[in-house]
Amino acid sequence: MSDNANKYFDQVAAFQKLWTESFANMASVWSQFSPGSPPSDEMRKMRGGMLKVLAETWDEYMRTPQFMEMMKASLNGALDLKRLASDGMNRVHEQFKTPSKEDIDEVLLAIRHVERRLLDRLEGLDDRVAKLDEKIDKVDQRITKKENAIERRGQTSKTKAQKHGPEN
Repeated sequence: MSDNANKYFDQVAAFQKLWTESFANMASVWSQFSPGSPPSDEMRKMRGGMLKVLAETWDEYMRTPQFMEMMKASLNGALDLKRLASDGMNRVHEQFKTPSKEDIDEVLLAIRHVERRLLDRLEGLDDRVAKLDEKIDKVDQRITKKENAIERRGQTSKTKAQKHGPEN
């Protein structure tokens, strides 16, 4: 094994030993008490003090460079494993000629792009249709005015004809 791996396993072993010893000591102290015979106030104060010291010790340990390095290495290892698994799945998809998540994401992105373009075009068409509706309404109004004018002229002509009678 490499030196880094040995160092990492030594740190993990030290961490595990600290946990094991802490809990073994606490278990031996508190195993003598039961729900029927709770600890006295002095024992509760002592328990509180022990837990406070334990919390401070753990807090100090978790801020040490060794612990931070161990956590960093652990997280990096988890990320590497995730990348490795993802790459492996992508190779499986390639071999079986099935779409991968990335392929589907690309298709969905393309669909969203086309959808956005279509919506933009439809909005433009809505504006054009609204303008055409206005123009059609204006033409309808002009036609109605002309029809009314023609009708009035026709009625005026009939009225004149009736007033003057048949001129034969």
